[in-house]
Amino acid sequence: MSIREKFHIPELYASYENVKSLKIEAANLISWDLTPRQLCDLELLMNGGFYPLNGFLNKTDYDGVVENMRLANGSLWPIPINLDVTASFAKSLNNGQRIALRDQEGVIIAILEIADIYEPNKNKEAEYVYGTNDISHPSVNYLYNKAGDIYLGGKITGIQPVVHYDFRAIRDTPNELRSFFKRLAGIE
Repeated sequence: MSIREKFHIPELYASYENVKSLKIEAANLISWDLTPRQLCDLELLMNGGFYPLNGFLNKTDYDGVVENMRLANGSLWPIPINLDVTASFAKSLNNGQRIALRDQEGVIIAILEIADIYEPNKNKEAEYVYGTNDISHPSVNYLYNKAGDIYLGGKITGIQPVVHYDFRAIRDTPNELRSFFKRLAGIE
């Protein structure tokens, strides 16, 4: 195993060869327009920032994270990473279905293969994850007043990275940062 392979964090992007066919498929799928917060979560999932997650948490992983900060496989994970949607949108979905995820401009960023559609216990999530149900806490306020009532969990296939027009020089991915630090240390 090379040093690069040893330190490389898996990313969730489709291979170059598969991107064109995935774009065609995604154009014909039901789609969800991501909020800025959801887009940030998606970006961190795709670029390995949320490794070892390979998508939004399914119900079993969500329950484990909320109750004891552990994924179903026992890995430590401190906070739920879910795609929250409206109940009306969720009614049109089924487990196993694939949906396109779009940014605010309508650009298809990824495909989600739905593994779970579930209603979270937001009171429990607030109390266990944030230690309070007080809406003066920003994350609790978001949970109760902005987050959708239904969570979708499932595997992500990234089609293209999120485009940023600001702070480009400091938007390195985890793998880019690892490579930079290895160069600084003289490892590469």
